[in-house]
Amino acid sequence: SFYQSLRTVPKELEEAAALYRLSSWQRFTKLEVPWSMIGLVWNAMMSFGGSWFFLAASEAISVLNQKYTLPGVGSYVAAAVDAKDLHALGWAALTIAIVIVIVDQFFWRPVVAWADKFRFEQSASSDPPRSWVYDLVHESELPQRIGRFFAPLRDGFNAAMTALTKPRDRWPIMDSPWSDRIFNAALIVITTGLIALGVTFVLKTVGLAEVGRVILLGFATMARVLVLLVFATLVWTPIGVAIGFSPRLARVLQPVALFLASFPANFVFPFATLAFITYHIPINWGSILLMALGSQWYILFNAIAGAQTIPTDMREMADDIELRGWLRWRRLIIPGIFPSWVTGAITASGGAWNASIVSEIVSWGSTTLTAFGLGSYIADATNKGDWPRITLGVGVMAIFVVVLNRTVWRRLYRIGETRFAR
Repeated sequence: SFYQSLRTVPKELEEAAALYRLSSWQRFTKLEVPWSMIGLVWNAMMSFGGSWFFLAASEAISVLNQKYTLPGVGSYVAAAVDAKDLHALGWAALTIAIVIVIVDQFFWRPVVAWADKFRFEQSASSDPPRSWVYDLVHESELPQRIGRFFAPLRDGFNAAMTALTKPRDRWPIMDSPWSDRIFNAALIVITTGLIALGVTFVLKTVGLAEVGRVILLGFATMARVLVLLVFATLVWTPIGVAIGFSPRLARVLQPVALFLASFPANFVFPFATLAFITYHIPINWGSILLMALGSQWYILFNAIAGAQTIPTDMREMADDIELRGWLRWRRLIIPGIFPSWVTGAITASGGAWNASIVSEIVSWGSTTLTAFGLGSYIADATNKGDWPRITLGVGVMAIFVVVLNRTVWRRLYRIGETRFAR
């Protein structure tokens, strides 16, 4: 999110920073962080939800046929799933719901209300995000006293950092062809060495036939990831835009979205397994739904963030000229949210690849369903403690992700910087 924000800072703000000769520290604190704040807040909220999603898988793991557990609600859920204890699952779900609501009320909602002041617009919204906790803290005397107490320390630190950094136009220009050649040569040597080690490892342990099979599994998982991205974009982007445009709607749906994004996968997988068996749904298709449970929310939260960064005056102008339907999306909404959507799609893609490890092989008691894919291959190798195949599976997954980043996501980022830059 922060990277995307840095790549889309408006040119007029860049020119103003250069005109006022801001140091790199001043640019960071007065331009780059404020410009990226709304996206950072919503992506941090999504990361919070994502950590809950993988909680059960992280607190109870199985390696070399040995199970390792940590005390916490995640391991409690894993034990309840193994025991088929629906009563215990219900209590765990209630506990997580209470924690999420408390965190939303006392942390995320105040932060969203505070971040609204960083919107880049000429006219303020008539219905900004609100939080009773933020209003209470803002009107209280204690935070102001604490701020005045630490003001000398803050001002001194800012002055020191400003003195240590220089304005951009005074930085030394490092344009030596020899430095590029040395760097490229070192990169080639390291890459060649890693490739040689990888080829040697493959030939000595698993063989080329196994490599071909794993690559085929990777294409199967990649197809599921692409289907998930298309589905999540079509479903959640309009909903995210509606929430981002309406603070009143956000106050109602924000905790709901946070709860859905935070709900641990282990809660749903047992019921999904029973549904797949009962209704004869192939796990090769059903696993897409399970992967979506942990990944689709990245697109929703980034659509909300992108919609909130569209200036109010531009939305009011669109209303004045009666811009409606697809024309409104093509002229206003898509250009406004496209960079944020790219960030959401990248993180959703990465989350889907990770989720495939726990989604392509699901169990309920003694019943196990396994999909044809790279995620189930890695999960099975991990349970068996087969380190050569674990390494091969993870390596192939990393190659798929890197190739997609280079061929797809980087080009979309470039489109966001050029065609849809503000």
